[in-house]
Amino acid sequence: MKISTRLSATSSIIASSIFIVFGITIYLFSSNYRKYDFQERLKERVLITEKIFLEKESFSPAELEKITNQFLHTLPEETEEVILIQQQDETIEFKYNYPIDVRSKLATNDTYDFEDSDTQGMSRIFQVNGENYLVIVTAKDKVGLQNLSFLKNIIILLMLIGIPLIFLGSFIITRRALLPISKKIDKANSISASNLHHQRLIVYNPDDEIGKMAIAFNHLLDRLENSFEAQKSFISNASHEIKNPLTAIMGEAEIATNKSRTNKEYLESLNVILSESETLNTTVNNLLQLSKVAANEETIQYENIQFDKYLFEVKNSYDFLNPENKLSINLTNPKEKQPYLISGNKNLLNTAITNLFDNACKFSSNNKVDIVLTKNTNQLTLIIKDKGIGIDNKDLEKIITPFYRGNNAIKIKGSGIGLSLSSKIISLHKGKLELKSQINVGTEVFVKFPLITD
Repeated sequence: MKISTRLSATSSIIASSIFIVFGITIYLFSSNYRKYDFQERLKERVLITEKIFLEKESFSPAELEKITNQFLHTLPEETEEVILIQQQDETIEFKYNYPIDVRSKLATNDTYDFEDSDTQGMSRIFQVNGENYLVIVTAKDKVGLQNLSFLKNIIILLMLIGIPLIFLGSFIITRRALLPISKKIDKANSISASNLHHQRLIVYNPDDEIGKMAIAFNHLLDRLENSFEAQKSFISNASHEIKNPLTAIMGEAEIATNKSRTNKEYLESLNVILSESETLNTTVNNLLQLSKVAANEETIQYENIQFDKYLFEVKNSYDFLNPENKLSINLTNPKEKQPYLISGNKNLLNTAITNLFDNACKFSSNNKVDIVLTKNTNQLTLIIKDKGIGIDNKDLEKIITPFYRGNNAIKIKGSGIGLSLSSKIISLHKGKLELKSQINVGTEVFVKFPLITD
């Protein structure tokens, strides 16, 4: 069942139920009020009847005339009965027929209200000259019953007309309310990878729920478009980075085997092949590691690491890879009693920090690189500052993208994956990687990790 059908049916049932309850409530209140109002009129008739039959001698002629005129204004089908109650009488002879269960209560209750079908009655016991008299008055509220019947017919008619109108109106309103969603669904179904670049949902009102949904969907499309573009760029760059070393290896091998050469020439060719093979191997390893990290995030094992000591371990390992480096580590407060404790995976962090060290040394031609480790209450910050070629402002936002390289770094050998891999690893450790750079001045890398404070 469609949401529009469900909503219209639900709202119609709720509105119809309220309508029915409202109509029944009006009818019941009107019925009770009619009964109460007529009962008050019967009460007046009982008092007037008592005065006419039992106390007329005590009134002056003018008062008696007034009471008589009131008595003559009888209610529809009114009956009056005055009975002397004798203490020795076991039974009372009634002039009119009353229900059996009512007769037994008339003489035992000072005041008693009763109903018999459409007839209402009231009785009251009066004491006059030492004698007890039972006064009974009955009548029919014909006008009230007619009005009540008319009200009931009106309510039923309104329900018979109103409930179908509620269902019809609810269906129309719901359909119109959900029409923008239907249009957006049709629009979304027309969006594909081929037209993703220029197709977006139209936002008519950004403040309502449908507008917010369209904005969220458009943001999703933006992220998808960026992902597709990054994928295309990744494939293009990966193909280029892998194809170049392979072409160089194949070309050098072909030249070397084309004719007989001296041992020196063969050695030079092998050195070229070895260098290109190392570049290719580094690129493939970084690709595999990047893929592995992305695919196995949930299985990574973490431990508590005293980062200041661990940083020196990474630096010592990097010294074997690049003995000519001029990395200089400084702790802002080396006598700090509280350890620089973080939660991490040593192997992954070693890869990330080594890549950052290597970039700093490589792009500064192994000039001095300052490494500063600081911390505050909740955060540890590693700063790596070089005086190398720098990064252009237009490249800063894209430099973390795999295989993306600035124009001034194209001639420097590298895979273009190291910074992407480092960024991914740092992100897995709930850290942040930030870059500040100026062309021909240098680059500052800020790596921030949350500290273990407990």
